[in-house]
Amino acid sequence: MKVLFVTTAYKRHAQDVITPWMVELIQRLRARGVDITVFTSSYKGLKNQVLDGVPIIRFRYFFKRFERLTHEENAVDRLSRGPWYLMLSCMYLLCGSIALVRLTRAQRYDIVHINWPFPHIIFGIIARCFGRARIFVTFYGLEIRWLKKKFRSLIRVFSVLVNRANMISAISNHTARELSDITDKPIPIVPFSTPIQEKPGMVSDNKIILFVGRSVERKGVDNLIRAYGQIKDKISHCLVIVGDGPERKKWQELAHAIDTTNRIELTGWITNQELSALYRTCSFFVLPAVYDKHGDTEGLGVVMIEAMSYCKPVIASNVGGITDVVDDGHNGILVPAGDIPALAEALMKLATNDALRREMGKRAKQTVDEKFNWDTIVNHVIRLYKQTRGSI
Repeated sequence: MKVLFVTTAYKRHAQDVITPWMVELIQRLRARGVDITVFTSSYKGLKNQVLDGVPIIRFRYFFKRFERLTHEENAVDRLSRGPWYLMLSCMYLLCGSIALVRLTRAQRYDIVHINWPFPHIIFGIIARCFGRARIFVTFYGLEIRWLKKKFRSLIRVFSVLVNRANMISAISNHTARELSDITDKPIPIVPFSTPIQEKPGMVSDNKIILFVGRSVERKGVDNLIRAYGQIKDKISHCLVIVGDGPERKKWQELAHAIDTTNRIELTGWITNQELSALYRTCSFFVLPAVYDKHGDTEGLGVVMIEAMSYCKPVIASNVGGITDVVDDGHNGILVPAGDIPALAEALMKLATNDALRREMGKRAKQTVDEKFNWDTIVNHVIRLYKQTRGSI
């Protein structure tokens, strides 16, 4: 089975950390005999590549120095900066369409797997018209919220186009529900998982409250810092925030204003070995997600799944796909998004109850093993591919 995997961005070199869960899925599908080629955009003139045995077809869409619409941050954030990026987006769609016409005329694919269907469904329709491929789409959440908020006039046209797909999937039940006014088709849920699922083993507790992720608004880390500030004098735990991005400087200033004793640490990005050590030794993990100014929130929360694979309970907001992962009171605690007192209360509850942390941590690991096991996910994707290939 030949599959063309269409995505906004893909890893540029062996050490690139972009969408590691997608890279893992592709590698595992290839190991099961699925012949996958990735179709994605260039970055600063980057040409076609083969990485980890995966052919990567990159289309150019502007002069080299300006090809930065993707990879460094998502295109939605770029577009909010003005008409220049809107023009780049139009060039992205035009040049990508031309490149895909040429590719699908030269190569025959059984399935074109479209990630982020708004606006990539255009590429799927082209592949169907010129390459007679079946269309499989995966929704992540941001694209449908972005469509409804910023491009409402396009909803009807988009609905017509996306319903030409042979299979429509979503990464969470929350995202599937957001498609209720777009399609009447049944929507299978295909989550992703952490690239490395930790084997059961020794874990410890060094009194660390941990967050990992990009420093962006929808992560809600400013609320976490404020909630920690409300209870820091009652607990011995420190707060470690791993990641980088546009909000990091603001978070650093807030952390310094709330605590001058260096119990709040913003590390930036760290090595996989250092991150693994933090997962092993933290007390619990926190993902205080909120809806950002674009209406985006967590589609699933892969770092949360990763922490749970280390037998760690989580505290998270009850938004987006998080509720597919965290069962309140069972493997973690859910709090209302943006509710700082509720978040502080949950932090206090887990920080002061060793037995509860251990029990929730065991159930967190069980959740990952049962619901977010890569073998289960890959088997499901392959079954859906076979259904897609056989559809009319």
